[in-house]
Amino acid sequence: MKTFAIVMVILVVALAGVMGYALFNTALVVEGKGMQVLSASQRMEDFEALREDIERGTVEGALFDATVPMNAADYNFYVYTLRLKNNCLVPAEMVEVQLSPGGQDVLCYDEKTLVTIAPGESRDVWCVLLTRGTPSAVRELTVTYYLWGNAQTVKYTYE
Repeated sequence: MKTFAIVMVILVVALAGVMGYALFNTALVVEGKGMQVLSASQRMEDFEALREDIERGTVEGALFDATVPMNAADYNFYVYTLRLKNNCLVPAEMVEVQLSPGGQDVLCYDEKTLVTIAPGESRDVWCVLLTRGTPSAVRELTVTYYLWGNAQTVKYTYE
């Protein structure tokens, strides 16, 4: 009986160690997969739809400047793509990409669908930035997600 109790204590301690490691040492691995600069005049439909959303106050995403853009030739879309790998034992849920704006940025939006990354899986996510002119593309992106109901964040600087 004494041997059984010792074995059970060792198993409980080992299991607690594994669970503690899994809880406190999990994070998505973030890798930059590329950034594209597209003139707003090349994506006229998207530009017009966003302009109308700004006018109506119905923008989905983060609006940094409420001034309604007029001439598409003065604006660019920066499309940032990140590859996220989930090395955790549970799914990463409600994954969202947010961007720290620069001085000429108008708005930013990401995927409009709920993003979940299964354990051991990878997925590409993107974030689109509408900006005036052609400022530096260097931005800090923050990936927010939930593991076991706890919010987690990872920051990535696109250079």
